[in-house]
Amino acid sequence: MTKTFTGDVLLPGDGGGGLAATLILDPARVTLTTGASELGTWDRGEYRVEPEHDGLFHLTLGGESLLFRPDAPAEFSSDAAIPLAASRRGSAASQSSIVEDDDAFIAAAVAGVKPMKRLDDNGGMSKTFVALMVLMTLLLSVGVVVAASMA
Repeated sequence: MTKTFTGDVLLPGDGGGGLAATLILDPARVTLTTGASELGTWDRGEYRVEPEHDGLFHLTLGGESLLFRPDAPAEFSSDAAIPLAASRRGSAASQSSIVEDDDAFIAAAVAGVKPMKRLDDNGGMSKTFVALMVLMTLLLSVGVVVAASMA
């Protein structure tokens, strides 16, 4: 069954965005295209696809090496029966999830918040800035009330 994947191709060691490409895999061959140009077609024995890191896959096409970054790495991995490689930063088990990192960041930020000692403490902002913000808030509130009463 033929499967088509979109993504970017890069040269090994290239950290840029790459070149938009389409990789077509079927049981007998692989075809790589960019836009309307076909870069080549390789028979089963002439190509190899191996997992790299961070959703990249190493392509060996007729002796040439490229990296392929599919738009949907997990789908490509599943459909092409090629496992995803671990991230360069380590295995998933040793990493905190993004949510945990966000929670830790928020907890640290909240821990750094100190209550006001005086009611006239403005946190280091100038009195002019505070007065301007209060005036703008008042004008916005009045505008909302007037708009709501006219509706």
